[in-house]
Formats: sequence, structure tokens, C-alpha cells
Amino acid sequence: MARKSTQALLLIGVLLAGSACAQSAPPMPSGSIPPPPDLDQPVQPQALPPQPPPPTPAQAASALRASLAPTLPPHDAMGQPPPTVSVRKVQGDVVEEYRAGGNLLMIRIIPRHGPVQTFYANAQGRLQRNEHEGPVQPVFYTIYQWGH
Repeated sequence: MARKSTQALLLIGVLLAGSACAQSAPPMPSGSIPPPPDLDQPVQPQALPPQPPPPTPAQAASALRASLAPTLPPHDAMGQPPPTVSVRKVQGDVVEEYRAGGNLLMIRIIPRHGPVQTFYANAQGRLQRNEHEGPVQPVFYTIYQWGH
């Protein structure tokens, strides 16, 4: 019990010492603070810099198109140009073909339902599955369908 009261007194002493130190700050020198403005004099408006005219809708559209356009580097680290990508839809699925120098590099099939499938072309030009997707292709069954 005596220990708790000693701790409480010590805490009160620290708080009082902190507030006493905060009150004993030196006063601000009077020369560093500018005097308040005269309230009886009217305020002079400051001249604003001239604003450029707003862009026309055609200029705004071209600027938006330029900002949204993908920026591909002219060459990669090996000095090769970036691959060209052709995208087409086949029966609701999206097929992306990546080619470099006319040679097929990769095909990505993005089905409407199901996982993305990636096929890489080997040196002979034959397509091989992506080994990161695993050796087994997933099979999907409709277990239960509501409302059809």
C-alpha cells in the first residue's frame, strides 16, 4: 500500500514539474512578430497571374489518349525489340499471341470461365504448357446451379 502511494506521489511530482517547466518559457522578442494590419484601411486586392485558356475538347481528348497509351521501350536489355501482341476473341475466349521477329513466342488463352492457360513455343516451334501451372490441367464440374 505504501509503495502505491509513493508511486502516486512521484507521478504527481513529475507532472507538476513538467507543467512548471512549460510555463517558464522565455517571452518572444517583440521585434520578430509583425504588427497586426490596420483594420480601418481597405484591403488591396493582389493581381493574379493570367490563366491560360481551357483546352478544347479535341485537345483534352488527344492529351488523354497520349497519357493512356502504353509506352514500350524501343529495345529490351538484350537489344531486341519488344514482342508484338495480337489479341483476338474466339468463342468468348481471349487469345493473345506474342511474336518477336515473326516467330511465335507464347500464347495465352484467357477463357470466359476458368483459369488462364499459357503455352510457350520451344526451339522447334512446338507449343508446351507452362511448367508453373503444374502437370495436371484442372477439371471443372458444375456441382449446383441456382435458378437455371
